[in-house]
Amino acid sequence: MVDASSQVNSGSDPEAIWTHVVDRARSELTETSISMWFTGVRAVGLHDGVFEVAAPSAYVRDWLARHHLRLIEGAIVEATGQEQIRVVLTADEEAEQAVAAAAPPSTDGTAALQPTGPTTDPVERLGAPGLPFPGYTFDAFVPGPSNRFAHAAAMAVAEAPPSKAYNPLFIYGGVGLGKTHLLVAIGHHMHRLNNRLRVKYVTSEAFVTEFVKAVRERQGYQFQQRYREVDVLLVDDIQFLAKREETQTEFFHTFNHLHLAERQIVIASDRAPQDLSGMEERLKNRFRWGLCVDVQPPDLETRLAILQLKAQRDDIRVPDEVLDFIASRFDQSVRELEGALVRVVAFSELTGQAIDVLLAERALQDLLPQTVAEIAPETILDEVATYFGLSRDDLVSPSRSRPLTNARHIAMYLIRECTGLSLVKIGEIFGGRDHSTALYGINQVEKKMRARDTTYKQVQDLSRIIRGRARATGN
Repeated sequence: MVDASSQVNSGSDPEAIWTHVVDRARSELTETSISMWFTGVRAVGLHDGVFEVAAPSAYVRDWLARHHLRLIEGAIVEATGQEQIRVVLTADEEAEQAVAAAAPPSTDGTAALQPTGPTTDPVERLGAPGLPFPGYTFDAFVPGPSNRFAHAAAMAVAEAPPSKAYNPLFIYGGVGLGKTHLLVAIGHHMHRLNNRLRVKYVTSEAFVTEFVKAVRERQGYQFQQRYREVDVLLVDDIQFLAKREETQTEFFHTFNHLHLAERQIVIASDRAPQDLSGMEERLKNRFRWGLCVDVQPPDLETRLAILQLKAQRDDIRVPDEVLDFIASRFDQSVRELEGALVRVVAFSELTGQAIDVLLAERALQDLLPQTVAEIAPETILDEVATYFGLSRDDLVSPSRSRPLTNARHIAMYLIRECTGLSLVKIGEIFGGRDHSTALYGINQVEKKMRARDTTYKQVQDLSRIIRGRARATGN
């Protein structure tokens, strides 16, 4: 709390009042927030009940207005003793233009300095040049219980100078749950805070392609420069580096170079580092140096919020019952959820009919079955075997060794959950075992899951992987 003795009287100079505001902010916010949002902000004047504050950029001005205006107003009332004070936030355009003029030119695939003139499009204004998905900002991301930790970690990384929060930040989760959104939002946000930062986004597939081309054309040095001279490296779908030994070696040295130089690295993957089969152990180890966070399928409330935000963003009027209907049917992927809303709206526009639940059902009739698509038992056996470093033959073998038995029970549980096969059929799949053996195995997994031991996480991971594969391949 700010000491009452630090208050100043009405009529004191604006600088003293602003000093009190900063002291108050310092008592409530982190040092990182103070550094990011209050540095360079100055009081301009106090006259006729109006306290004018100049921020070093339009972005900082907007951020203060959205997130800290109440704090500022309260502190000014404390400092002046006047209850009728109106705060006016402005942007110091001269300072902003001076920063823009001093920045280096952009490079290929890297977000670099661009003039930050005024714009009427908030999405375009927030997007960093050179990065994909300009609409993938934190403002467009809906945090909920399933992704709140990942969102908070991403915000912490985005608001801190490179390498000062978590390095690397490793975000993992199923397909279409917002990993790429968070990855790119970090880049946009860091660039907005400091447009001199060199931010580079790349998928691991693109990294492989570039590396192979560089080797073929003897351009290895240029390739290394492109990746080792950035301040922030965002790598998407790192799992596709699996079994690419030479490329993994190159990425290993790139990682080391950036980390040693205190440059920020953010990685997205469809599975946790320890589950990246085909990846060198030394890379898996480095991925765990910083912070690993997962994103899970959103709950109903979050799905509704996502749909409402998209409808608002796209200026679409959709009845609440239709949003409820879509949110209740598409529960595994944000991408599918938003795609369903788009399809309903498009169907309405094409047919000229008002949007209601009946129309939504017709528009989505060929998509709805995919959410409950049959999953082949072979798919589950393959993924469980891969997850535990076994073979399908191991899972159905007569062996009763403990690690093998645990994996087998989880496979039984997942087949029961994902396919609905009878216990007899499940027993037959596992080498002709009796149905009571299958029931025992499933009950063991349920018991362990309720205890929330490692079995819970293993089942969660495998469910995500299996359903993601089923949606991607149709089986």
